[in-house]
Amino acid sequence: MEILFRWTVGFILLIQLQLSNSSVLLCYFTNWAQYRPGIGRYTPDKIDPFMCTHLVYAFADMNSNFELTTFEWNDETLYKSFNGLKIKNPQLKTLLSLGGWKFGSKSFNRMVSTPASRATFSHSVINFLKKYDFDGFDLDWEYPASPGNPPENKKLFTTLIMDLKKAFTKEAQKTGKARLLLTIAVAAGKDNIDASYEIPEISKHLDFINVMTYDLHGDWDPFTGHNSPLYSGKTDKGAFLDFNVDFIVKYWRDNGAPANKLLVGIPTYGRTFKLSSSNSAVGAPASGPGPAGPYTTDKGFLANYEICDFLKGAQKYWIDEQKVPYAVKRDIWLGYDDERSIDIKDCSWAHQQ
Repeated sequence: MEILFRWTVGFILLIQLQLSNSSVLLCYFTNWAQYRPGIGRYTPDKIDPFMCTHLVYAFADMNSNFELTTFEWNDETLYKSFNGLKIKNPQLKTLLSLGGWKFGSKSFNRMVSTPASRATFSHSVINFLKKYDFDGFDLDWEYPASPGNPPENKKLFTTLIMDLKKAFTKEAQKTGKARLLLTIAVAAGKDNIDASYEIPEISKHLDFINVMTYDLHGDWDPFTGHNSPLYSGKTDKGAFLDFNVDFIVKYWRDNGAPANKLLVGIPTYGRTFKLSSSNSAVGAPASGPGPAGPYTTDKGFLANYEICDFLKGAQKYWIDEQKVPYAVKRDIWLGYDDERSIDIKDCSWAHQQ
């Protein structure tokens, strides 16, 4: 089997933009991976505790009283296993994430709307994290002021971040223990960035900003394109010129996010398309997603271990201007990352200021 990554599969990786003596590699674990069949089943006991500096458990839930709560029936058991990794690696930090694409904005819109509901939420987050031995909280609201949400959410999101940081700091002073970490997962699209975030203000109160520089192309497009290209490509036009890691991260940095707080998202999965002609190049016509993988069972999506199987007998290519690979097998087109492309992304940010 071809080795695509040096890290265990099943994660989103986020690498620190400005590398230092204490570089950050933050990885997401998803609690629904336990339901995949066979070798696709993934649980916290399979995680190498030395693989990442920070591990994020995704996702928790929020009840109608704006209190943090579990999502899966066995989350409490998985929390224990997840945070137990710190026994083997005392330097490891664990965070719990709330949100995600499917969670939406409805509950967030209600929670953020009043000082009382924000206070209830902040205190519940602290109590929940302390109860289950997490070191921090990751807020994954996609996205505060995206279409359909109140435009005032841009300012309210800043207020929420400030409230959380203030509550975390007060709790640390009271107990004499380390302050809980506070991170957010943020949009890659320029329109959502501009609408949703007061970047200089929120940056002051956050430990890290996790930039979702993936899902930049997928089967929702009528043409093939890479999931997470480093740079723009020859076929990119108009708004698509911005759909690359280089533009997105620099946009965050140039609009007020400190480089040492930005984490660049790298997907450990690929996006597939069904080709609709004999053309199999980047930008070729596509008619929807490729078939579902046998373990993840989502059309248009392949996990790392499914990519390994796909590459057997596939024709592999390198997109030189975008510094990422793709592969074609019959009428299926796959854009993915491998060790070479990840190393290039990593090195390209090593000296960013």
